[in-house]
Amino acid sequence: MTETIPILPSADLDRTTTFWAAFGFGARGRWPDYLILRHADLGIELHFWHDQAVDRWTNDVACYIRFGTPGEALDAHARWADVEVPEPARMSAPLSEPSGAVEFHIIDLDGNLVRLGGFARQEGEV
Repeated sequence: MTETIPILPSADLDRTTTFWAAFGFGARGRWPDYLILRHADLGIELHFWHDQAVDRWTNDVACYIRFGTPGEALDAHARWADVEVPEPARMSAPLSEPSGAVEFHIIDLDGNLVRLGGFARQEGEV
């Protein structure tokens, strides 16, 4: 299987580890300037590189995590609904689109936008 894994900047890898641990991510690997986090139940992996200069307010790095169905995206959001997200980070409410897609996002303490969603299967889609 081929995977695409985002590599996001982090001003403080310890702080990043703590932030994402609240969502169920655990460290899979750690080096002085690199961090791999994985959510074992959901199979999501995020990589971070140390960048002391990253500014939360000007960081324009983003990634998209696509679930197999809108229901899976809603289940992930429900799993994380009770996470106390520290300011200025945030997690949005899920938004249902007329197409059947469901999306929400998490913006971490370094300003990385992680959008998550699931799409309804379209006719003829493999």
